Amino acid sequence: MSDSPPSQRSPLDDHAAVAVARPEVLVSADDRTASRLADLAATYYGFWNNGSATLFERTVSPRYTDHTLPAGRQQGPSGLGDAGAAFFAAFPDGRVTILQQILAEDRIVSHLRVTGTFTGRRGGMDGAGQAIDYLATDIMRVVDGHVVENWHVEDHETLHRQLATTIPK
Repeated sequence: MSDSPPSQRSPLDDHAAVAVARPEVLVSADDRTASRLADLAATYYGFWNNGSATLFERTVSPRYTDHTLPAGRQQGPSGLGDAGAAFFAAFPDGRVTILQQILAEDRIVSHLRVTGTFTGRRGGMDGAGQAIDYLATDIMRVVDGHVVENWHVEDHETLHRQLATTIPK
């Protein structure tokens, strides 16, 4: 992780966003399939590190299905894209670090750490500079080099507790 506070991080270009998204621990078979899955995962999470439409389009299938769709989110790639836009609107310096990753056949399982600073707007609430730092897990299925399905869980309890914290002035 960067030594500087999240609010002082600079935006990442696509190359840097993908490099940051490489896992700290990787569990996979030593073969070409695992290598392709690792590259796809780094590119996908690169999108979650900088919001790049290019990275999004390179990784998300037009047939994308979210199996744990949050209330109010549209199904499909447009809903996922909207979620990314909302994430960066709330946390302009948001980052996703892959703590552990398992690659097998057509699956990518990632244990994630999400960090940032709430300086934007989320759910009708304006940020006051609260730091966020919570865990999430994705299970993604890949077809033809694109993510077609995702099952995910985020630690919303921790996130909401952090967002409710007020910053003294």
